[in-house]
Order: sequence, then C-alpha cells, then structure tokens
Amino acid sequence: MFSSLIRFPGYSLCLEGKDPVPPFIDRRWRGRVQQRLEALQQLAVAPPSLQIPQIVYEDPEVTGRNRYKYFARPLISCNKLIPLTVAYTMAKTEPYVHSASRDSKVFGPKLRTVGTQTDYRDGEAQTDPYSPEYIVPSGSVPELLTLATLTWGRGLPAGLAEVEMIERAREKRAWEATLPSMDSASQIAKRRKMMDDMERKEWAFREKEIEKLQEVRLEVLKKLLQRREKNQNELDAKRLDDHWQNHQKAKEEKMKKIQHDCALMLRKLIAKRKNVMGKLERRDIIKEYTDFASQTYAPLSRIGYFPDNHSERYVVKNIYLSTFAGLCELEASLPDSVTQVKIKAPKPKYTTTETGYIKRSARLEVELAQVHQALLEKKNKVKEPKKPLRFLEKIEKPVPRPPTPILEKPSIEEEETELAVVCLQKLLRGRAIQNMKVKMKVIQAVSKNEANKNAFFPISSMSVFYLRHFLTLTPYKLEL
Repeated sequence: MFSSLIRFPGYSLCLEGKDPVPPFIDRRWRGRVQQRLEALQQLAVAPPSLQIPQIVYEDPEVTGRNRYKYFARPLISCNKLIPLTVAYTMAKTEPYVHSASRDSKVFGPKLRTVGTQTDYRDGEAQTDPYSPEYIVPSGSVPELLTLATLTWGRGLPAGLAEVEMIERAREKRAWEATLPSMDSASQIAKRRKMMDDMERKEWAFREKEIEKLQEVRLEVLKKLLQRREKNQNELDAKRLDDHWQNHQKAKEEKMKKIQHDCALMLRKLIAKRKNVMGKLERRDIIKEYTDFASQTYAPLSRIGYFPDNHSERYVVKNIYLSTFAGLCELEASLPDSVTQVKIKAPKPKYTTTETGYIKRSARLEVELAQVHQALLEKKNKVKEPKKPLRFLEKIEKPVPRPPTPILEKPSIEEEETELAVVCLQKLLRGRAIQNMKVKMKVIQAVSKNEANKNAFFPISSMSVFYLRHFLTLTPYKLEL
C-alpha cells in the first residue's frame, strides 16, 4: 500500500464508463437530406390515401466490424497521468424504423417558435426606442406632440414627476381656453387679473419645487458629511491601532531584551558563585565524558561552536539509495519475507496441564475477568425507580404554633406625654447629681478651713461661688 516501486505500485487508476445519453435516443447521424425529408413530412398536409413507405435503417454495428469508425481518444486534461488508449463499450441497440403511424403528432403545426442565444447581453445591444416620422394634418394639434421634449433616459419611461407635469400642462391649456377675449376694456382687465393670479400660483409652485430640491440637497449633504465623518473615524481608529501596535512591539522587544540581560547576569552570578575563592581548577576530562550534558557532547553556540555548520558530512551516501540500478539490485537481494508479508494465525492458549488440572494463571485470569465484570455492572448500574407503597402510612401533623402577640399602637398624644415625662426625669436626675457634687466640694472646703483656723488661708473665687450656691439651695446655714 505504501510502496513507491514501479513493480509494486501503491495505487492504480480505473475508468468507469458513464453514458449521459439515454438509450432510447438514436445515436446515428442523419444526413441533411434525411432531415429535410422528415421536416417536409411533419409540415406537409397529406391526404389519408397517401401512404408513406417505412424507412428501415441497417445496423451500424458499432461494437462489431465498424468499431474502428467510432474509436477516438477521450478528452482528458494533460495534468492527469491516465493511459490514453481507452475505449468505451456501447450497448447494441435495435435498428431504427421510421413509421408514420408510430406517432400521432407527425403532421403537426406548420410554424414553430425557435429561441436563439447570442454572445452579447441584452443590455449591451439595447438602443433607444425607434420613433417613426409623423405628419400632422392642418388644423389639429395632437396632445402627444407636447411631449416631444421627453426622450429616452430623460423623462422616458415616465415617472411620477412626469405625470404631474403632464397634468399641470393639461390644466394650463384648459385655463387658457377659459381666458376672455380682448374685445373691451372690462374683458382686458379681467384677463389681466386672471393672468396675474396664474402667475402667482406658478411662482408659489416654483418656490415649493425649489424648497423640495433644497431639502433633497440637504439630505444628500448630510449623508456625505456622515460618510466623511465615518471614514475619518475609521481612519483615526486605524491610526490609533497602528500606534498602539507599534508601542506593543517596542514594549515586547524591550521586555525580551530585559529578560535576555537578566538571564545573562544570572548565568554570570552562578558562574561566580561556583568559584567564590577564585581558585584555579584543572579540567576533569573523565567527568566531562561521563556527563552527556557537558560541553564535550553538547557545546553551547554562545561559546562559538555551531554543530550544524558541517552537517553534510553526516549524510549517508550509498550507491544503493542514490541510483535506480542500485535500488533494483537492493530489491533483488532482499528476501521474500520483506516484500511478501506472511501472517501466522495465533495459537490458542492452553489453560490445562497434561494431567488435566487448570493452571493457576488461568484461574487468576477468570477471577480478574469476574471482578472486572462486577465493577462494570456496578458502574453502569441504573437506579431503579421507587416502587409505590403497598400500604398507607399515617403522617402526623405538627403541633400548631401559638399565635404571635400583637401590641396595640399607642396614640400620638400618649406618646408625646410619655416623652415629656422621660425628659423631665432626666432633668431632675441631672440636677440632683449636680447638687450632690456641690455639697461634697463645700464640705471639703469647710473641713480644710477648720483644720487651719489660726493660719491665713485664702479661699478662691470658685469656692466662694460654690458656697453661695449651696447656701441658697440648702435649708440650713453653716457657721464659718
């Protein structure tokens, strides 16, 4: 299958004959005379008494003695390596017999519609529609001549705007027919007034058309501005992306350089750490040759050695592999076991001994197979659905919980009264604590004064304030 030798090709090409022509279609060439005869037979109206003789064609013997006439080379592209001596077999058909009675539609219609196919498109061959010459009788003005200014591509085929223009022209002609004659001064004034009114209407219509045209131009200008802004935004975004990519590339290159310098410095530090004392060491040749990762077997390119420079000297050059004659000689010298593979059927293993006992290894294999099968069944075991209860079970309902107590919401007046009482209690308690502190300070000052009666002891102004305040609050008096 994977052989590349000429004697043992890895593949072969086979051609399958496919005939696209159905077997019921006649393959023989009918000459021009026969075609004219058949056409006359189809187009002629013959009386019923006229009998057309049957035409019997002899067998061309395509697959017989006349086979050489139909032998040709198939149309195959040059890039395919397929043998060109190929001939397709054709099924032998019965001789073709023409009969007037075999088809009821032999004498059909005299005319037929035949389609043609040109080498050019309809758009390339299309021209302006033909406009024939015309003659206008005297005293008549046909309405169609008012559209002579419209040509193909300039108003034709007519659209909505052209239809509106034609309607306005009709209205104007009807208005002109209603204009009064210029016989008297009153008719002239009336005519002038009607013409002024029509002129105002035409100016108003023209102003509307100008406004519509300006709106269309504004829309086109807006679209152009939006497109220009969009293109400018895309261009700015592209420039920013390019700038960002350039910065990223510079950043990556800088990071690579930093990592390279870091690895270089680390190698230098490791090399210095190996010999901190700076001692000179001799080369250990035995250690280098025993270690296959040393410089002897795998030298580093940064030291200056490039092992791929002289790689061509390791290429195997052999006459048996470089020439065709050498390959043929090598193939002839090979044994048959190399080119012709022989497969031997495996012999069955004997699980019993000569005496009829089962071997221990066979018993272990059987046990292992059983354990493996049990594990697989347990792994692939499908959970069985729960079976319905055969008997009814009583489900006890839990004890209902007691109702949650609900406090009544006090009124706003009671709440305000309670808050006022609490505030008054706080004031009274604070006042009582303040009085107690003043009383203690007065007692301490009096005790110190009694201890030093004969000595001059000045009392501070703060002590006098506390003393006066205490005397006003207490119902009794102290003698100082």
